[in-house]
Amino acid sequence: MMQHLKEIFQRLNLNDKLLAMVNGQIDIPYLDRFNQPAGYWYPHPPAMVPLFLGYGASYYGLLHHFFFEREKTFVEYSLERGYMLEYARNANQFFAQMVLDMDMVADGLNDRILKFCEDIAFKEFKQVDDFADQYGDITDDYDKLVHLTNDTPLTYVQSLASYNGDYPASIKLFNARQISNCCTFEIDESWYMNNIDQLPRWFKKEIPQYELFRNYLDNDDLKSAWLTLNSSGWKLKDVAEGLNILTRKTDDPLFHLVAANWMEGFRNSADVNNHCY
Repeated sequence: MMQHLKEIFQRLNLNDKLLAMVNGQIDIPYLDRFNQPAGYWYPHPPAMVPLFLGYGASYYGLLHHFFFEREKTFVEYSLERGYMLEYARNANQFFAQMVLDMDMVADGLNDRILKFCEDIAFKEFKQVDDFADQYGDITDDYDKLVHLTNDTPLTYVQSLASYNGDYPASIKLFNARQISNCCTFEIDESWYMNNIDQLPRWFKKEIPQYELFRNYLDNDDLKSAWLTLNSSGWKLKDVAEGLNILTRKTDDPLFHLVAANWMEGFRNSADVNNHCY
């Protein structure tokens, strides 16, 4: 599984320092929610490639869609919550939030945090420390944190007018123009249950998702088939079958790696026949 992930991250041009963290080559002080993803496998949509295993049933991952153009982005996925939130749009935003969390736990910068910043080549630690002194870790102010002032993740913007990405929803905002370009796990159900025009069929669940998936395949609509496969309402063994079908529809080596990585994790998980998402 880790070998698949290494190849996937190389093809996705993951930041070298972030890749070193994922591989356990850089010590992460104070924070216990950034663990190597091979430690356990939780059900998750294949579009999310795990970076770190969080505490409880959660992941930090890289969301990458296939069969249409959409910006890849870093997400936080909690199985208890049931949907993903955009956490960062580049590696520096990821690092800045980690350093801020460390600063808050340690009540300021210290040698362990500075060594971490050196290891990841993060030079803006003083700006993060100043932010911590002024704002603490109140997420409403994260749009003022270094590296998050531009291309701010949707989770931290105050209005859609100041957002230039294509993630569909946060806890506070709904980016309705992206409804046909996302899966159900990217949106809290409370946003899409009412008053949304032209809701995609994979949200409506009028027919079983596997049947809808096959309908899209019959019409060569791979984008819709992929988004259906990444939406709730599946038995995991059927997701694996769907991935196998899609691998025969594309020569994209990255897709084949992502599919193989997901299926290996699924095969090695407990009670594979009864799991669903």
